[in-house]
Amino acid sequence: MHGNEHFTSHSLSGPELTDSDFLKKAADSFPTPPPLSQTKDYLQRQVRGLSEGGTTALGPAALLTIAIASRQPGSKVIICTDGKANTDLGNLEEEDIDARTLLSSTIFYQELGEYAANQGVTVSVLSIEGTDCRLDELGRLADRSGGTVVITSPNRLHQEFEQIIENRTIATHCTVTLLLPQSLCMKGEREAGHKGTREVGNVDPDTEITFQFGVSKQDAEVSVPASGSSVSIQLQIRYRQRKGQRMLRVITTEREVTDDSLAALSSLSLAIIQLNSSQASAALAVRGRFRDASREGELQRKLIERAIMHNRSSEDHQTYQEWVKTMEPIYNNSIQIFTWNKSVFSDSQSLTDAGAALLYTMKHSNRKSISLKNKHKP
Repeated sequence: MHGNEHFTSHSLSGPELTDSDFLKKAADSFPTPPPLSQTKDYLQRQVRGLSEGGTTALGPAALLTIAIASRQPGSKVIICTDGKANTDLGNLEEEDIDARTLLSSTIFYQELGEYAANQGVTVSVLSIEGTDCRLDELGRLADRSGGTVVITSPNRLHQEFEQIIENRTIATHCTVTLLLPQSLCMKGEREAGHKGTREVGNVDPDTEITFQFGVSKQDAEVSVPASGSSVSIQLQIRYRQRKGQRMLRVITTEREVTDDSLAALSSLSLAIIQLNSSQASAALAVRGRFRDASREGELQRKLIERAIMHNRSSEDHQTYQEWVKTMEPIYNNSIQIFTWNKSVFSDSQSLTDAGAALLYTMKHSNRKSISLKNKHKP
């Protein structure tokens, strides 16, 4: 832990790096750092004096920094690494010879991501091109806390850090609940009924989430709404402002029911369908459900093509082209390129760093990020 002119740097080693409770207590004893403008020169000297040696204590360092950052909800932690964590706590180097170690580390990073989200801390992970850091595991921190997973070159680190820092957290502890009439039901959520709740966690100005829902299975006690009638849908957003105030926002809307498929196609927002396709397919693929992800993409593709044929809009056609570019790895089964065993297309595959970064990014994409990404594609 690097100090400043008023606080001496402190090193942790040995058994101290394996005890989560000790690390949290150590974080409590570390004073809140002063503004960077006051410590820049001191920190530069500290960094320039670093030398390589010992193990990569990424797990303990992540826990320690998240605990320190938790004093100020809305804070960000950026993990920058060029190798696998290989201390006992969060070890990612022994997965090939010790499945128990990997399982323990998987649980560690899952729980650490939950801890960060519950404390209002966003964790992002940066790795260096050409290295193997097991981003499929480390990415769990960013996935749960609302951060990003990026592979970059050393000469682009400054830009990546700047982009992450500038993307300010505007709310924490965000939970979104969608309430539907009993004639409709959620799809792809943990709850299969007419109510779906999503633990979003930390939110920035560009955060967008999507839900899927459809008609419930026939139930004698629940009648299907007739064409021409309307149904009421309510969205409840609970969150905390950066200063800690708990907030609730409720949005209720009426939607007309129709049995005219052409009218339904005319009312579709293809940009939203594209976004949902990216998020839903990536959420399946990042859990190893590659076949389900491919099927999800295929269903969305058919819907988009039907809408384009009906509406004959040049804007819709452009949206479709963007969707094809976004979904190419999943839709064409080229996700195999991003798994370790490329000769077998299996739902038990583990992801390479490139595959993990791609899927975590798609899972948390928004319309702005998809548009910018496609503009920069050759």
